[in-house]
Amino acid sequence: MSKPVWKQADPRFVWNKNLLEELIENKLDGFIVPLLQGSFQTGHLKLKDSPATIALISRRCTRRLGTRMWRRGANLEGDAANFIETEQLLEFEGFRSSFLQIRGSIPLLWEQIVDLSYKPRLNIIDHEETPKVVERHFHDLLQRYGHVVAVDLTNKQGDEGLLSAAYAAEIQKLSSVRYVSFDFHHCCGGSNFDNIQLLYDQIAEDFEKNG
Repeated sequence: MSKPVWKQADPRFVWNKNLLEELIENKLDGFIVPLLQGSFQTGHLKLKDSPATIALISRRCTRRLGTRMWRRGANLEGDAANFIETEQLLEFEGFRSSFLQIRGSIPLLWEQIVDLSYKPRLNIIDHEETPKVVERHFHDLLQRYGHVVAVDLTNKQGDEGLLSAAYAAEIQKLSSVRYVSFDFHHCCGGSNFDNIQLLYDQIAEDFEKNG
């Protein structure tokens, strides 16, 4: 007998879990519907003249929530703000592949002082727990997802540059995670998105290792 739907759901992405507690206690499985926040999109295309279907499924984590700029960085447990898990599913000639990508705020202790300026200043919090925060964040990812390549897309100038440098310094202490820095704004600014190939060239071997 298969498990009830709610028992198969990853609790990190169940947005109504508090409302479900009483139903769970009373074993009302048929009424327990876990809800997620995210998006789902499918498309049809041709590969080698054969039809293929591609789907993108994104779901947002319930930990360390907040709107952009108001919620940044990680908490002391290593949970990154606005963490999103996206899966790409491709079906082609009876074959199905899955590619999983995750994103979130840079997992340091930092904040953005929101004011009327277009790009509010960043403040990196000097805290003795910072190395542990980064370690906890990636330990959790490695336990859940296996091999991880951390791609840093931040601007290498100004406040973002300081944040990127601090992130690089901490993550390079971890032998289990490969860190790749790619200045997306500099390389792909002005809609030069073809330059994303420069990033792909750096991580192509990792894609192959991950199957």
